[in-house]
Amino acid sequence: MSTSVLPQLLEVDSELSAQATVLEAKLTQLQQKREGIQAVISMFESGEKPAASAISTITDASTTTKITTKKTPAGNKTKGRRKAGKSSTQSTAPKSTTTKASKPKASRGRPAKSKQSAASTKRSGKADWQRYIQTTYKKSPLPDVIVSVLQAQPNNVFKIADVMNLVFQENMPKSHFLKARNRISNILSAGARDGVWHRGGNGTYSMSEKAIKAS
Repeated sequence: MSTSVLPQLLEVDSELSAQATVLEAKLTQLQQKREGIQAVISMFESGEKPAASAISTITDASTTTKITTKKTPAGNKTKGRRKAGKSSTQSTAPKSTTTKASKPKASRGRPAKSKQSAASTKRSGKADWQRYIQTTYKKSPLPDVIVSVLQAQPNNVFKIADVMNLVFQENMPKSHFLKARNRISNILSAGARDGVWHRGGNGTYSMSEKAIKAS
């Protein structure tokens, strides 16, 4: 009995591991698309007009997300049936001591690969836009960089685009640009909220409250 149950358990475990890897990849894609959408929203909120190509990219991403979402229930049903099959198989497994000992070995190694893959993707995604930071600021955390930029010209009023031009290189790809811009926008908003600098209308920032009021 044990020789027939073990291959079934290994097969089910392999299928579930493959599904988990696919879902993690899809989740990473959705998070990247959401960051792009948030960046375009920030452009509108700050009074800037985003490029038509950026809006088109976001629209295409939204359509793809809807299609993927519609397909998900079918995948869940399949996964449910497979889980049911696994539960049915497990109900017969206790009859064999060999099966109990073998099953943990089969299920331990595989999820670790998925976690390593997700961690690797996260690390590489984080480094993408950071590669385009100006050489002067590469060794400093981004919040510290923004503080130094504003403090260097304390009486000037900056828009998000002005800070982007000072901090990042011009040849940054649009996909990385949107992520970086969203990050800059969040840091500027947080700094204004904490009183580190002042915020004016149309998404402007300055170390000088007087300059903000005059703008």
